[in-house]
Amino acid sequence: MTSVTMMRTSPSAAGSTDHGPVAGAVKWAFKSYVRARLAVEDVVAEARAEIEEAKASTQAPERALPAPIAGGSDGEPMAAIVRTRGDRTRVSWLAAGGLQECTVGEIRKLLQREDGFIWVDIPTLDRPAERLLADVFKFHPLAIRDCREPGHVPKVHVYDDHLFVVLHAPEWGEQGQIQHRELNQFIGPRFLVTVHEHRGSEGDTPPRLETNSVLDRIKTGRMQPTTPAELSYSIVTRLSVWMERMVSDLAKSVAVLEQAVSTHERHLLRRPEGSAETIIDEMFELRHALLAIETIADQNRVVYARTAVLARRLLPNEQRKFIDDAEDQFTQVRRLCRGQKELLQGVLDFSRTRTSAKMDLAMSRLALLSAIALPISIISSIYGMQLWVFTSTRLDILAAVLVLMGALTYGMLRWAKSQGWW
Repeated sequence: MTSVTMMRTSPSAAGSTDHGPVAGAVKWAFKSYVRARLAVEDVVAEARAEIEEAKASTQAPERALPAPIAGGSDGEPMAAIVRTRGDRTRVSWLAAGGLQECTVGEIRKLLQREDGFIWVDIPTLDRPAERLLADVFKFHPLAIRDCREPGHVPKVHVYDDHLFVVLHAPEWGEQGQIQHRELNQFIGPRFLVTVHEHRGSEGDTPPRLETNSVLDRIKTGRMQPTTPAELSYSIVTRLSVWMERMVSDLAKSVAVLEQAVSTHERHLLRRPEGSAETIIDEMFELRHALLAIETIADQNRVVYARTAVLARRLLPNEQRKFIDDAEDQFTQVRRLCRGQKELLQGVLDFSRTRTSAKMDLAMSRLALLSAIALPISIISSIYGMQLWVFTSTRLDILAAVLVLMGALTYGMLRWAKSQGWW
């Protein structure tokens, strides 16, 4: 005990701890340890913040679904309100005098007239609607089956006197995801029949966004189609505009995410199920939504590319421009989705790279500290095992061990510096 006390109060010993390479190495190692510990504590604090926000969000109100999106250059709502019942088949006669609402019983007589054309809009294919398509219009049973059993791929079929076109339209699901619904069209020389897919529950009013908007435009005099092909083109245009507005909404979310990544935020939205989604999760959800819309637009484009070839047999030259323009509209939607996907992928790569760099820096510091402490731990453990039993503390042996530990520490630091680790 006396020798140890003398060692602590010796001026030479005090000077050796304040100056020299060993003291500098120990000081640097201590600072590196503090930095690494702060980095680890920062990661732990962020993880705890995620857990706390997840618990707090269980009582947060559900996020409201997006409101109906406006479309068109005049800002007209896509789901324009038409003062008719939304759960019944609408029969309209379009002629030079304008639009005239008719009944289902008048369809046979209207099909014999040549001073205009008829538009039948069916909200969902029930048994009366199936009988109407089969008995009155004499459509092919396979086409009627396609209306009754929606598929996953748009299609087009040509018959003797009409075209049967199946398109897909995106819509928001209950949880904010992108779903698709079918819009079927029978395009003839004097008739257009549109059949919608009803995805809601029994008793709900089926959505007819595109046809409602076109019907409202016709009633207010802003549109006056003269042929079924032109009316079909107007409906498809409203569909492409709806898709563009959905991409525009998603693009705003991408911009918000990009800003959040640049400001090092970790959370953006609270989901209805009560879990706090991270920015990375939100990025993947947006990417999936853009991919879904892009896929729908590309499939619709392929359908109209095929329709352009088939139309040469059924439509005059002045009406083919409608099909070409519809194909171009879906091509434009696909390009918009692709551009936003590339931007989102860039933001995602930047976020991942920055997080990986921070973790690599913290782990390299911890590894360096472990490498420096390893020789010291080995020596201290061997010295503490009392391989040599002493009757009293030998200052010469203690000094030799300390010098050896300092030399190993200094050597490890020099080697780490030569490797470019610090």
